[in-house]
Amino acid sequence: MLNTRYPVVAMGLFAVCGAMAQAGPNLVKNSGFEEVSKAITTWDQLERATGWSNANNASCDVFDKTACYTGVPDNDLGTGTPAFEGERYAGFVAYKEDMRQNWKRVFKTDVDFRNPGYQQYSEYLQTELNAPLTAGQPYDVSFRVKLSNGSDRAVSGIGGYCSPTMLAYKNLHFLTEKPQVSIATSVNDKQNWTEVKGTFIADGTEKFLVIGAFPAAGMEKSKVIEGADNQHAYYYIDGISVNVHPEPDTDGDGVPDKDDSCPQEKGLAALGGCPDRDGDGIADALDACPDKSGPVDMKGCPDSDGDGIADNVDRCPNEKGVASMSGCPEVNEATKKLFEKALSGVKFETGKSIIKKESYTILNDVVKVMQDNPTYDLEIHGHTDDQGDDAKNQKLSDDRAAAVKKYLTDKGIADNRTKSYGHGETMPVADNKTSAGRAQNRRVEFKVSFWQ
Repeated sequence: MLNTRYPVVAMGLFAVCGAMAQAGPNLVKNSGFEEVSKAITTWDQLERATGWSNANNASCDVFDKTACYTGVPDNDLGTGTPAFEGERYAGFVAYKEDMRQNWKRVFKTDVDFRNPGYQQYSEYLQTELNAPLTAGQPYDVSFRVKLSNGSDRAVSGIGGYCSPTMLAYKNLHFLTEKPQVSIATSVNDKQNWTEVKGTFIADGTEKFLVIGAFPAAGMEKSKVIEGADNQHAYYYIDGISVNVHPEPDTDGDGVPDKDDSCPQEKGLAALGGCPDRDGDGIADALDACPDKSGPVDMKGCPDSDGDGIADNVDRCPNEKGVASMSGCPEVNEATKKLFEKALSGVKFETGKSIIKKESYTILNDVVKVMQDNPTYDLEIHGHTDDQGDDAKNQKLSDDRAAAVKKYLTDKGIADNRTKSYGHGETMPVADNKTSAGRAQNRRVEFKVSFWQ
């Protein structure tokens, strides 16, 4: 390749575009032309870049900071083009609009001075992939190109053709193969690298990658003339990759949707793609306390007081207790005795739900128990003997239990901390045939519970 084909054009600045995320290793061995067998000195030295060759009889180039004519960032095609990655890049002629003298001009002045000449010249670079592609597997192909400052033509149809064989055409014209990946728009940016990328499904025969401008991809030409018209489109190329196309990963956590139990939420591979906010090794969806770290046997919840009852179900999480009391300490002996005393000590007017004043001392003591134990809830159960009508006995027990509840509420115990139940004559504790037995059956029972 002669340097006279590429006049120097000094203009433009360089901007880098972001790299495409890759899934798995890059199958292109020397993707940035960094590995060379000999120093790059001038034009037509593509084959000094390890693994690269020309696909036809044309001559692609490698650019290096120490080379003559093909330097980095300044060269005979323009200035201000550092590599997209690393220190080197390659280049190829995509299109040349050659012209020849029109001999008819000798006899006529109304015809063009020059006619189109050979219009088929184009260069292609190729490399063997690290491994043949797998049939049925989608692959991503990506590379960056930049139109040189010295180009006055631009083309679309730049692409990558994955070939089953190494191409070695003995001509200088366009390839007829159709690339699997190409760009449909004209690449005319002389300031920035343009990404050419796409995805295709391999048939399993592909072993080589060929890059250039392909008419079969719908190549169109356009003029981008600045100054003298040199009638060609020359592109720098860098950052080439062929990768297995990543499977869909909606939440972007690295776990493919097909393997992700939580495809809409970022998570951990060890937890099937599900999140674990508290980092205790239990996925949030299975963690009863997703914001507090805890062991598996506690369903991910802590046990602050070490009583074997997880904090989320422990009514007294900072005080050791027992399961029967929902994690609170057992009712103390004084309270037990008070409740026993209340069985016979809470009295009502005969046949009514009016509490006798003599019962107030016991009930006030019950109020004190509830005040001293704010985690307690209290069930109030009313009972009667079997004398009289069953339905009336049921209503009387309901009313008496409700009267005790109201007394406690009136004394400041929150209404939602107490519940009243009437059982009528259905739950005797003594023989209703004796007066002593009937007296025991007429009773009010208190039971500490936890329902809030």
